[in-house]
Amino acid sequence: MIARVRGAAGAIALATAVMASAVSAQITIGIGTDYMGYTFDEGLGATAAQLLMVPVALRLPLGDAIALDVAASWAQGKIERDNTTFSLQGPTDVRLKLSWSATPWALVSFGASLPTGNSMHDGEEAIVASVLATDLLGFRESTLGTGASLTSAVATAARVGGWGVGVAGAYSVRGEFEPSADQDLTYQPGNETRVRLGFDRNIGNSTFTMGGTVMDYSSDLANSRNLFQAGRRMSFDATYAFRAGAGVWTIYAADMIRENGDLTLSIVDDLGSIVADTAITTAKQNLMVAGFVGSIGVGSGFVFRPHIDFKMQNRTEPDGSDEGSGWMLSAGGDFPVRVFGGYDFFPKARLLYGSITNGAGDGITVIGAEFTATVRWAF
Repeated sequence: MIARVRGAAGAIALATAVMASAVSAQITIGIGTDYMGYTFDEGLGATAAQLLMVPVALRLPLGDAIALDVAASWAQGKIERDNTTFSLQGPTDVRLKLSWSATPWALVSFGASLPTGNSMHDGEEAIVASVLATDLLGFRESTLGTGASLTSAVATAARVGGWGVGVAGAYSVRGEFEPSADQDLTYQPGNETRVRLGFDRNIGNSTFTMGGTVMDYSSDLANSRNLFQAGRRMSFDATYAFRAGAGVWTIYAADMIRENGDLTLSIVDDLGSIVADTAITTAKQNLMVAGFVGSIGVGSGFVFRPHIDFKMQNRTEPDGSDEGSGWMLSAGGDFPVRVFGGYDFFPKARLLYGSITNGAGDGITVIGAEFTATVRWAF
């Protein structure tokens, strides 16, 4: 379930950036490239992992209060293991989102994921997807395709004293698809219900924001049988934005908690018939992130935006082991510029260093880098 949610978020990340500064009367287009790669010391099974993505996003205004957002990408993931390179590549699912500003304080949206991505994997591609889905590494995409889905959401906000109070809810219905090229298997991810409550307050020239989100899921089905009941997730986040010099600096922290889930395994006889099912409790997980992003003037109207964050993941198996736990420190920044008069260009780079606990309980060193470049224009 983690991979699926993160995959959707990763595919629309560029779209979110494009839309943040779009003018309602303009069509806005963004295209970029994103490379992230890691090397691992011995002990994790893989020795290297990388993902190259080329995302594209479009915002099309359909009036003063309605806009259509479209996001898609092409991706190529590679994993090195035992001197062998495994790869997974192809288009990802196309995401559509129709947003309607019903009132100045209410937003209604409808989204759809079209099954255009590479969702049917052979054994080698499944190895790549499993590594790319590691939360601590932070890859933007993992499986490339997760079938069709529909999402409806509504959000509203109001002023209560000196606070802004917002509440939002969303429900996603996910369709079935065939994830394996090696076996006859139909898989249907569970539907998702999401509720968020947020608060913000201006304090002088600064702004404090905090919020919490609860996510609940129905059971994943394999060949119409219960396969996995994902544990409920809860996230809490806070940001503090303030002016320093000519720019704005933001300090942030977030915590994502995932409760234990239940994985159902079938027991078969010598003839291949299912004689019983047994449930296995899956790991509980806590992923914490803290960091800051700022803005430093470098002359002639240009700014450098530094970004440093620290992630720590605690993962506890039912037997008490902490395989998959670890930490990651990243540092870098971006340098936005305007080129050719009307194109915004955002080059960004960062270095990553951390450790992941393997099955033997040893901390394995991880070193990585990410390079991105995005071009955005409006007409």
